Amino acid sequence: MQRITTGKTLATMVVAGALAFPAMSAAQDVIKIGGVAPLSSPGSYQQGRELVLGLQWAVDDVNAAGGLLGKKVELIIEDTEGKPPTGALAIEKLITKDKVVGVAGEYHSSVCTAEIEVFRQHGIPFVIGSCWSDTLTEAGYAEIYRTSVYSSKLAENMVALMMANGIKKVVALVEDTDYGIGIAENIKKSIEKLGAKTSFKYEVVEKTSKDFVPILLKYKTQEKPDMIITAVTQPGGFLVLKQAHELRFAPSKNTLYLDATCTAQNDKVFWEAVKGAGKYVLMSCPYSPSVQLTPLGEKIKQRYVKEFDRQPNYLPLQGYDAMLALITAIKMAGSTDRKAIVAALADVQVAGTRGDIKFEKESGVWHNQWKDVPTFIFQYSEQDQSAGDANILFPPRFANSEIIRPN
Repeated sequence: MQRITTGKTLATMVVAGALAFPAMSAAQDVIKIGGVAPLSSPGSYQQGRELVLGLQWAVDDVNAAGGLLGKKVELIIEDTEGKPPTGALAIEKLITKDKVVGVAGEYHSSVCTAEIEVFRQHGIPFVIGSCWSDTLTEAGYAEIYRTSVYSSKLAENMVALMMANGIKKVVALVEDTDYGIGIAENIKKSIEKLGAKTSFKYEVVEKTSKDFVPILLKYKTQEKPDMIITAVTQPGGFLVLKQAHELRFAPSKNTLYLDATCTAQNDKVFWEAVKGAGKYVLMSCPYSPSVQLTPLGEKIKQRYVKEFDRQPNYLPLQGYDAMLALITAIKMAGSTDRKAIVAALADVQVAGTRGDIKFEKESGVWHNQWKDVPTFIFQYSEQDQSAGDANILFPPRFANSEIIRPN
């Protein structure tokens, strides 16, 4: 078992094993809950660590308040490495060996896709922390709930922005995963749904590639789009941006650059990785550092700033919300029975970090989905700008700037 420490360096990890709760003398003294995320390559481990931090803080808070159903909660974290088979095996271990009563977390949609089949087989509840593919909730599984954003909502935001700014030609580079392809397909559907007069095409790339130059050159010289959208998780996404910048393709006066992964919002990591290439980048995100959060969200935000001396991105908040929903359901069920927890999740209504969490009972993408999860589009206007100072472009009620283009 691995736990993330909450010291000054988020990357610090310790193997806690049975020492996680040394005062506990017997298994019945604790309620075991699983947490999953990519914590090593080839997964997006930086994002995974941020997500796990939110999971851990939610557990820490419930334990500090006296525990759950009169017991301490033990969080058992598994590294899924960004690999679907590893994720499925991790869930099998958590359920059959560790005897968890539920699981929260995960980052890669392709890994979530493999994991939800195991949850369905065992009837164990899973609250998705940060997998965005529509297909996960469209599967209609009773055990699967999601507090994170979903791809079709992000796609509609992007298309609305295109329409408002007269963007007529868009191309996208998307990774070869459910997440990447899902974003692209949802943009196509949203263009049709909203009646946008925008041409759109996309190309699937290997997220582990090191050389995107040939594809970018083709787009620069042949397609000449008004906007390029990238849905490639890190580190590949950083390489795409740096190479597009080196080619003087995007961001540029003629071609906007939109990061659909929201990784750019992790400003310290982003600017260290891309330097000047990041100026004028747009990002589609499920969180705004400059918009007022709920009282709980503001508390978690200040906790993060105090701990790490920087603004949080959306991941600790999504992790906290996922775990909060699961813990709330266990409390409502008054039991650790898996069926009772699954049933209780359907009726959860709790104030999370970003709003009031409530799951829909409809079919399709809204099945067991927090439908009204907040989403935004931002733009950096200066190099080394903090995420909290980035311009808000969407939604209109929060917008404080129009799109800025390089001279």
